[in-house]
Amino acid sequence: MKPKPQPCDVFQLFQAHFDQILNPAHELIQLARKIDWPRFDAAFAGSYSQDMGAPAKATRLMVGIQYLKYTFNQSDESVVARWVENPYWQYFCGYTHMQHECPLHPSSLSRWRGRVGPERLEELLKETISLALREKQLSTRDLQQINVDTTVQEKNVTYPTDSKLLYKALVKLVAAAKSRGIWLRQSYVRVGKKAAVMAGRYAHAKQYRRMRRQLRKLRTYVGRLIRDIRRNAGELDEDLAALLSRAERIRQQQRQDSHKLYSLHEPEVQCISKGKAHKRYEFGQKVALATTNRSNWIVASQLMASNPYDGHTLNATITSAESNTGVPITDAYVDKGYRGHDYTGSAQIHVAGQSSHGCSRSERRRRRRRSAIEPKIGHLKSDHRMDRCFLAGLRGDAINAVLAAAGANLRKLLRWFFFALIRRLRSEILLLQSPNSALGYAA
Repeated sequence: MKPKPQPCDVFQLFQAHFDQILNPAHELIQLARKIDWPRFDAAFAGSYSQDMGAPAKATRLMVGIQYLKYTFNQSDESVVARWVENPYWQYFCGYTHMQHECPLHPSSLSRWRGRVGPERLEELLKETISLALREKQLSTRDLQQINVDTTVQEKNVTYPTDSKLLYKALVKLVAAAKSRGIWLRQSYVRVGKKAAVMAGRYAHAKQYRRMRRQLRKLRTYVGRLIRDIRRNAGELDEDLAALLSRAERIRQQQRQDSHKLYSLHEPEVQCISKGKAHKRYEFGQKVALATTNRSNWIVASQLMASNPYDGHTLNATITSAESNTGVPITDAYVDKGYRGHDYTGSAQIHVAGQSSHGCSRSERRRRRRRSAIEPKIGHLKSDHRMDRCFLAGLRGDAINAVLAAAGANLRKLLRWFFFALIRRLRSEILLLQSPNSALGYAA
């Protein structure tokens, strides 16, 4: 059913109201009063059934916890635990009295994200941009000029060596057969583990002939298990058929093959090489980002599945930025990886390294600002959970990218509210110390 209109406060008769005990100048309280919460009720209304199931949790509670999670770099479990301890977080989520138990389980957050989907969750990013416009931290002219770049959002998978993949396939096949009551002649778990360990040791010692011998053993064990399960299983269910197909694909793939499988539980993972000296290959999905050229507000964060060429992501990125802001883009600043791009709109594309002859001083300054998106990507990864995606599937990758961008923008808003308070206090102190003021003259 649709969510409750307002969170229910328990035992509020003898409790102090948050307005009586919290600092009204705190940045989270100021931000909570500025956000347009009703827009989320309207945006997410289509995600709920009219008359089926129990009433859902309040939309403000769910949206607020997602904001807090990605702003302060918390997991589902830790954000729920800290929510109980922090009255400012509770006020941000719409509560007026102290709660001693969180009204939801951490697993409810993942189910809610899956219900809403990445398309509707873009409303969280759009609201941060709208709030920055309302608070005059952004202008329409700032939104017309953007920096565009791509990065890799790594998946929560181990480094995919052949021995690891083959042994994992062996273990999962045995577990699937046992759970379905399928009789196996031999499980090969013990000898398979020994072969996987020895393959790693031989690879470390650079004894590659012995390593390949152990890999052949692992491939033989996996092939025997696949054939044994197919003989004795009868009619295969969907999950078992998918597991057998992936295990066979891992058994047959070679080193130089393209479109290899790098994870059994995340088959969409791509091997992406970005030319980094410290990390040659990254395993995950490509994400395209767009930030304002002047102040580095994120205006677009979009998943680009199947590892496309950077230039072929530009049109989708600019279209997403224009959709999120409602402002047409006039200038986009990109690096040399976007040469031969697919954009055909009216915006002017400035590729790094182009001649600046005849450009104005302000235009040269904007071109130098293109590289400002690089540290922003670093902050997204280190502070807002884009370094490693723990959400399942391609939908999880898209959701994590959008919410990380929303958390980064919200962090900028919180910082602005904090420093606005500091500036106001400093001006009041200077006013009191001024000899022209009444209090200063009396002192």
